[in-house]
Amino acid sequence: MIETVSPTDIRGAVAFPPWLSKAMVGSFLAASFTATWGGIHLGAVQIADIFLLLTFVIAAAMVVFGNLRFPIPRWLWAPAFALLACDTVLKYSPIPAGYFAFRYEPAPPTPFDPGAVLKSGFWIVALVILPIAAMACTALESRMPKRMMASFLAGVAVCSLIAVTDLTKLTRISPSLTGHAWGENRQTGLSDHPNTLGVACVIAAPFAVYLIGGSRRPWLPCIALVLLCDGVVASGSRGAEGVFPAAVLIAIFISPHTKKGMGWLAATFAAATLGSWIVLTQAAPGVLDKLLRFKGSGSSSKSDAERGILATQAWSDFKKHPIFGIGMEWITDAHNIYLQILSAGGLVLFVAMLIYWFGTLRSCWLGARNGEALGRYLMVSVIAWLVGGAMENQLTDRYLYYTVSCAAALGATYRVETLRRFRPIWAPWTSPPETTWCSSGHQEPAGRPTPASGSDSGQSNAICVTTIGTPARPP
Repeated sequence: MIETVSPTDIRGAVAFPPWLSKAMVGSFLAASFTATWGGIHLGAVQIADIFLLLTFVIAAAMVVFGNLRFPIPRWLWAPAFALLACDTVLKYSPIPAGYFAFRYEPAPPTPFDPGAVLKSGFWIVALVILPIAAMACTALESRMPKRMMASFLAGVAVCSLIAVTDLTKLTRISPSLTGHAWGENRQTGLSDHPNTLGVACVIAAPFAVYLIGGSRRPWLPCIALVLLCDGVVASGSRGAEGVFPAAVLIAIFISPHTKKGMGWLAATFAAATLGSWIVLTQAAPGVLDKLLRFKGSGSSSKSDAERGILATQAWSDFKKHPIFGIGMEWITDAHNIYLQILSAGGLVLFVAMLIYWFGTLRSCWLGARNGEALGRYLMVSVIAWLVGGAMENQLTDRYLYYTVSCAAALGATYRVETLRRFRPIWAPWTSPPETTWCSSGHQEPAGRPTPASGSDSGQSNAICVTTIGTPARPP
């Protein structure tokens, strides 16, 4: 049930209509659904960014003028401050231009490339703004994390379906909508790169397993898992092809519904194996060897050699500039997210990202500890991304952080702490002698029974705590 603000909760708060709250939640679900469709642009903007902007604008209005309140974890800000520090230092103390003359990649056009600030800004949107929008939606709708991941899974499944039909020459949807076709039979679906499709399938796979065990229609996530398997193969991403089976098996192993969903999982495995074999040997003969590039083919050997050079260069950058790195212009170059961070932002950014990832995994654990099984699968998804990051360069793309956003929202939902009563910026601060605050961010009138803690049924209620007198400061 969608909740909205009420003028009786906080003196001076604006009463927003219920349809605006529904529009905010629906907009974020649309952003989750189209998050991996990075190959389609409206001008220079991705489709998901339009929905994300709408969500953030509505949430900001409800926070400033209404009584929408939710806790924001401190770890969320660590990379933003690190990026600000790195960009500021490199602006006033730039790397000498002569250093870039001997790098493998060409030198930037100026000692301080304005593109670095732009890259940092877009990355901060993914790191901070996206999770805040997710937490705002969860404060209005407690089932938002599950719905968010279901929407994300559906969007990736659509991408995979288009990749398979384009691979078998049944359609030409991707070249028509994105304006480009990838060589060597590798497919992108609606994403902007084959590796993007592969990584998206990997981080979405645990959610398919989760829904198979807990959904009323398990055949739908079964179909999605089959499409994800075929999408990984169609992408030709070796990192994704290596991590995907492990992510699925671990998700099955930790599932509390293993016995219930075993039949469906067996049918899904059989369908995925048989379907992939038929598609890649009959409908598209000769393509399989070009997509499974583990045997030292010409394209993979060339890729390995170039990645080795980039990794060596990134490590050399870090050794020569270990504190603040050489700039965000190089944040996606090394095909190893850890070397990329060390090269571009040095130890400052690396430590900040460790804090960020630790906070993400802790939020997953916090949800799982409180009985929300989705937390386990979120943890598998995040770890799969971090393991694959040793072979891929997907770090700043916004679609990666929908999983982080879901984890942050889940962790905030299950934090049983007192929250200080905030007010609109123009209204006087008042606090009743007895106030019940729920972990989802809304207020329950004094005397009303507090709801039970969340369960794995998908209808997780907020945990409430009653404060008497002046509430404590927010966490």
